[in-house]
Formats: sequence, C-alpha cells, structure tokens
Amino acid sequence: MKISKKVWFDAIGVGLFTLVYSLIMGGLSLWMGSAAFVAVSYFFGAGFPKDKLWNILLSFALGILWGLIAFRLLQIPSIAPLWPSAIMFGLLTFVVLFLQGTIMKFTIVPAWLIAWGTTMLIITNITVHNWSLFVVQLYGSMLLGIFVIGYASDFFKQIMLRLFPDKEQDKPVDAVTEDEQD
Repeated sequence: MKISKKVWFDAIGVGLFTLVYSLIMGGLSLWMGSAAFVAVSYFFGAGFPKDKLWNILLSFALGILWGLIAFRLLQIPSIAPLWPSAIMFGLLTFVVLFLQGTIMKFTIVPAWLIAWGTTMLIITNITVHNWSLFVVQLYGSMLLGIFVIGYASDFFKQIMLRLFPDKEQDKPVDAVTEDEQD
C-alpha cells in the first residue's frame, strides 16, 4: 500500500500542532481541550471551508449562548423534569433552524448545534464559578482548535508539499515511462 505525501503531511501536521495546542492549553490553564477537538473536528469534517470560517465562528458563539440559555432554563424547577426539558430543547432547536432559514442565513446549523452540545456537556458536569471566564475559555479553546490545530497543520502541509512535491506531478502528461514501453 502506497501512502501519499498528503496523508503523511496531514497526519504529521495535525499530530504536531495538537502537541503545540496542548502546550498552549496547559500554559494558559485552559482545561477545555475537548472543545478544541470538537471544533476542529467539525471544521475538518465540513471539508475545511476557509470561505465559511466567520460563519462557523459566529455559529459556535451562538451555540455557546444557546447552551447558556438552555442551562439557565433547566435551573427552573418546572422545566427540569423530562417532558418540560424535552419540549424546551425541541423549541430551542426549532428556533435555531427557523433563524438560520430566515433572518440568519449566514449561520451554519451543525456548528451552532455542536457548540451548544459541547457547552451543555461541559457545564452539566462541572461547577462554574465565573461565567464570563468560562465563556471566554470555552470560545478561546474552540478558536485555538481551529487556528492552532486546523490552520497551522494545513499551512504545514502546504509548505511540505512545496518542499517535497510528488514526482508524479512533475512529469508531463504524455511522458512514457520505461514500464509502459515494454
């Protein structure tokens, strides 16, 4: 099995910049590393859409806001039980899709929902003492994931492909190899 240089450079780049992100995360006491991986995984999974970066970042911010709203609503005793909370989640999801389909067409629903889910997952499993700091750290972790892991590894790959181009790409299209002559 021949493994392409692109695969090698992608793997090395993502591994290298995950290490860099981990060092930054530890140095800045960002304990939400999973949020960075969720964010960059979405970005890679969506095909690394650089032209939609600002739409995705805004959708992540809205998802965090949605998570905070949902968490606050769950603190109301009459909404916390199963049926009322299920209805609340259904209505909030309806609003996301309705807004994206009408007045907020620039948003990206999967990014919004992923950030909402990530926010809910974190805040339902820890006690938040400083909400402002929490939001900054969560969004900062998501941004670092996209820029440090995503963009830096992509930049690394581009440099490596320029430094070590595939020999196949350098051949003229009509060039005949020795194997083809036999």
